[in-house]
Amino acid sequence: MKETDLRYERTRKNILAAMTRLLQTKSFEQITVTNICQEAEISRSGFYLHYVDKYDLVEVNLQKFRDQANQFLAETSDRDKTKLFSNMLNYLQGEGKLIAALLSENGSVEVQNYIKRVMQENARVNIFPQLNLKIESETEQHFAIIFLSNALLGVLQDWINRGQKESPAELVKIMTHLITFDFKK
Repeated sequence: MKETDLRYERTRKNILAAMTRLLQTKSFEQITVTNICQEAEISRSGFYLHYVDKYDLVEVNLQKFRDQANQFLAETSDRDKTKLFSNMLNYLQGEGKLIAALLSENGSVEVQNYIKRVMQENARVNIFPQLNLKIESETEQHFAIIFLSNALLGVLQDWINRGQKESPAELVKIMTHLITFDFKK
């Protein structure tokens, strides 16, 4: 790899790390390109070699997240949702730290709504059919999916906001137990 390629990649990583750090103390709306450049110790022109603006930075990383999530879904059997949860949580602690920061209380509402929609679709297609619930109407099914996906997103956001103290394996165990909890007991 050429020296310029290494510098390009290093600058990109610095930008991602800077945005992630900034989201620990500022809301997404408060963060400017200037803030990102100062935190990353790069010039504005260095930022603009990579991204059009902070929204482009988010969109590029959301696309990477979508691609990774689709790969995890493709690798997961219908019955092994714990592996899917585990892969996603490990991703958020590794390569996906920016996405995790965007899901935090300082994050982007647009990103949070996007993730919520993805979770709703995943719940509808992959989780909901396995729960053996007695659903009497499309409306009831709609709200059951909303309930499940919002519950999972709420647990995920709280985990992120509290500093991800539990390991992904611990959180997967908790989430799996809650999804399959029998309220009739």
